[in-house]
Amino acid sequence: MRITLCSGAAFFDNLHGIKKELEERGHEILLPSMIDYHHLEEDALAKIQYGLIRNHLKKIDESHAIYVANYNKNGIVGYIGGNVLLEMGKAFDKSIPIFLMQDIPSEVGYREELIALQPIVVGENWNTLDRFLRGHYAAFPLKDKVDSS
Repeated sequence: MRITLCSGAAFFDNLHGIKKELEERGHEILLPSMIDYHHLEEDALAKIQYGLIRNHLKKIDESHAIYVANYNKNGIVGYIGGNVLLEMGKAFDKSIPIFLMQDIPSEVGYREELIALQPIVVGENWNTLDRFLRGHYAAFPLKDKVDSS
């Protein structure tokens, strides 16, 4: 199955290990752009972010699931920032299963919205992720997804 990884830019380096483990299980993995542009001026950053967000949302649209690597950040356990919330909303809108590394953070003002998206916390237990995907797509047969090549 095709799974898109989602995470804050601060944790992009951590995604390579997750990608490798999931590929070893037979999944095709799509990554966000792995370049951090946060050092740029606000206007330049906004223009780049526009393209990055659009491109990553297209990857989600072509996926069978997303996996959110929600590491701890700024003292918040399982932090989920603005971009990842957008990505989760896209998956939710397309009825694409959403998996989380850690529980939904309790210290964010949009916790109720995150709960409403009904993500499944699997940690890094790939057997649980695989079991859920098999069950989900047995009940809801695979939709044709655009080839990402």
